Amino acid sequence: MKKVLILTSIKTGSGHRSSSNAIEKKLKDKGFETKQLDVFPLMGRMGNLMENSYIPLTTKSPLVYYFCQRVSEFFPWFIHTQMYYRVRKNLLKEIEEFKPDLIISVQCMFTKSISYLIRKYALNIPFYIGVIDLVDPPSVWRDKKADISFVPTEAIRKDYLRRGFDADKVMVAGFPVRDDINIPKRPKTVTYPIRILMVNTSTNLNKNLKFLSEVMRLDNVSIDFVCGLDEPLHKALLNLQEEGKLKDNVTIHGYVDNMNDYLNNAHIVLTKAGPNVIVEAIRSCTVIVVTGHIHGQEDNNYRYVVDHGCGIKCEDPAKIYDALHELITTSRLQECLDSIYRHEINDGAEFIAEYARKHI
Repeated sequence: MKKVLILTSIKTGSGHRSSSNAIEKKLKDKGFETKQLDVFPLMGRMGNLMENSYIPLTTKSPLVYYFCQRVSEFFPWFIHTQMYYRVRKNLLKEIEEFKPDLIISVQCMFTKSISYLIRKYALNIPFYIGVIDLVDPPSVWRDKKADISFVPTEAIRKDYLRRGFDADKVMVAGFPVRDDINIPKRPKTVTYPIRILMVNTSTNLNKNLKFLSEVMRLDNVSIDFVCGLDEPLHKALLNLQEEGKLKDNVTIHGYVDNMNDYLNNAHIVLTKAGPNVIVEAIRSCTVIVVTGHIHGQEDNNYRYVVDHGCGIKCEDPAKIYDALHELITTSRLQECLDSIYRHEINDGAEFIAEYARKHI
């Protein structure tokens, strides 16, 4: 049985883990033995600090995170050099123990440093990169020495080719997405109440509360607010509910493991511009309202939503009532529902797994 080592991260947002889970499932379906490996802990204290700092920095110190992201954007060689020297010993041990026939990275920090390690020690293991950014992937993703870079869109592939990548080393795979996201057989139709799902609307607690306050002003809607792993937000909303400050049409949820059901039920999802939620919403034919983004990381993902007629952008809580009111009281909502139904996103996990089956 062929073995695949999937390099990922656990505490840097849900996207990496979700994508690696999707790829792992498809690989297992095709008969591979797999292992997911969070590489950050292999770097010791520095790696743990980097990974554990992601949520606090993006939620409480976004300018500090933005500065760090800009450093990695303009000096990717520095980042990859640091990664290589800090991860080398422990990663080599993991490779020796698991003996993979293929290594795949779905984390942008584990690209050039890993492919250099493979060449340096003559490991003779193919190395694939699964890019999971929808628009303008940061420079740390790019590695011309990787055997294959799987990208989600043709626009990104063209950008890679302009940057000198070999055409046979960049393939449009689509986006790795969980296969429990059901694709409707027909477009959703506008029915009342309008079902609104709010998930990861912002990394800022106060903005989240303001968004909900404004959305509650809408008539004839039902609202599900999924807090995920954001415990302070969950606690704050439950306190408001106990104080009677939330309307009866609002339901608060913490972490859920059936997001597919919430997306399938919703007409509209309010979310920040994380690529996984965007793709899952599109596959479930749910209109997207982009309400925020992580600076330096998700700046342009809203373009994918707007350019393909899948929704709108509104990152100002003071304007969200007007934006949603216009959307749901005109023909705009049904037009978006029809447009999103026609838009296709390939299953990148299936594409990557099938390519591995044929070539490994």
